[in-house]
Amino acid sequence: MAHGNEQERIPHMPNPRVRFAPSPTGNVHIGNIRAAIFNWLFARHNGGRFLLRVEDTDRERSTPEAIGALLEAMAWLGLDYDEEPLYQSKRIGRHRAVIEKMIADGFAGREGDGPVVLHLDGGLLDPSFVTAPREEVSIDVAKGELRLTPRGVDYVTAGSDGREHHNPISRDAMPGLKVELDDGSLVDGPDLPAGKKPARLRFRRRYVFFDDLVLGRLEKPLDSIRDLVIARSDGTPVFHLANVVDDADQGVTHILRGNDHVENTYRHQFIFRALGETPPRYGHFPMIVNAKGKPYSKRDGDAYVGDFRDKGYLPECLFNFLALCGWGREDGVEIMSRREMASHFDLSRVSASPARLNLEKLNWMNGQYLMRMPAGELVPLVRAELSRAGVSSGAVDPAWLERLVGLERERLKTIRDFIDNTRFFFVDAVPLDQKAVEKELRKKGGAGFAALRGLLSALAPLAEWTAPAIERAALAYGGANGVKIGDVAQPLRVAVTGGAISRGIWETLELLGREKTLARLAAAIAAE
Repeated sequence: MAHGNEQERIPHMPNPRVRFAPSPTGNVHIGNIRAAIFNWLFARHNGGRFLLRVEDTDRERSTPEAIGALLEAMAWLGLDYDEEPLYQSKRIGRHRAVIEKMIADGFAGREGDGPVVLHLDGGLLDPSFVTAPREEVSIDVAKGELRLTPRGVDYVTAGSDGREHHNPISRDAMPGLKVELDDGSLVDGPDLPAGKKPARLRFRRRYVFFDDLVLGRLEKPLDSIRDLVIARSDGTPVFHLANVVDDADQGVTHILRGNDHVENTYRHQFIFRALGETPPRYGHFPMIVNAKGKPYSKRDGDAYVGDFRDKGYLPECLFNFLALCGWGREDGVEIMSRREMASHFDLSRVSASPARLNLEKLNWMNGQYLMRMPAGELVPLVRAELSRAGVSSGAVDPAWLERLVGLERERLKTIRDFIDNTRFFFVDAVPLDQKAVEKELRKKGGAGFAALRGLLSALAPLAEWTAPAIERAALAYGGANGVKIGDVAQPLRVAVTGGAISRGIWETLELLGREKTLARLAAAIAAE
């Protein structure tokens, strides 16, 4: 999973501080939790700290229930954090104080009752993330209204809603700025000649840049970035301001998040500079996508952590699977513990390409986890799933249930499969699948029913109800009557399970027990 720019292996980074900063507004999306997993692995690999910040300033949507769902999902997956969670809603006073200081320092301003705006010019154009002037460019502005201002220009266009949309750009962002008029003459302002219409802006372009730990060097023209609103007209801070202030106050050294935040990163560097802080290192993970390459959503299937938990996937497996959505070990090993993943995790192995969600692989992986778990450890999970499915298992002998789990485990992809595969053990009678009845019991003039009558007579007197004893008696009946093994086993399977598929029939009959087995044979015979 090499980067497009073939970055070298990222060196060990001692004691980093990373954060997962969700806005809890409902269910927890697997794309968000994948970012948390990558942050957790990065912190654990480098001996750092993994922080949780709950960005709960949307009071209508960030309900206690939504926050509870987030914390529950993290606990279920084993995403433990190293300090007490920080709740952004409790820091509004700190955010407002920063806004006022930025105004006092001359970095931001407010016009009348309007919002507070951070002006991207002057001392904020730090060479650590803004380039020196480069090539001369020409931008067509004939379709809007160009207004020269003391800072530079304000290019105003009309939106589809009829409202004006302002794009203020400072002269510092456009060195050597001249306005080309429709007659070809150049003006370097501050005023436009009366009766003349501007056609183009000419200037030397500067770029905002950063070196992304996943995507490599990223940059975009400074003149394409608008001055940044940091507080609404009512004084409440916007996401950008609160996010950066909290990162600075928490001492975050690396911001690792989805690539839908790349545009935010260009802007956030200016806020860090206004705070007098050095921006952290950034890494942006490509999105998880569907089969068509579009961002994976609920429309594509299960998309929330709770969906997978309810379907019977193990948390260890889902953690492992999501870690492999965009990352992998050099040796190709896929089934790993959290400790192993942390030991091998390296950002240079995170792919710069989108990760396609492969549910078939998830099913395979969960099956592998189930097969490798001791049957005794699966019993509590199975018992809980039985309860959720409305199957009474409280009086079931734990040793018996462990044997049943051991019998079924190799067929399982999820814990829910256990319910589907074994429900016939927990009921008094089973309905017979009519297709199986036609194929296995009524064929050849009802040979299957005849076999059941003979088997009932052969099994009823058994002194020992064990799989070997049941098998010997059934095979003896078949041998004495010229009935092939398949024509013995399949009628038995249909009669006791209701269908044509199950694990080993002799072990199944032993676990089902003598009383239920004989009763179901009799009931199937009666249905002839």
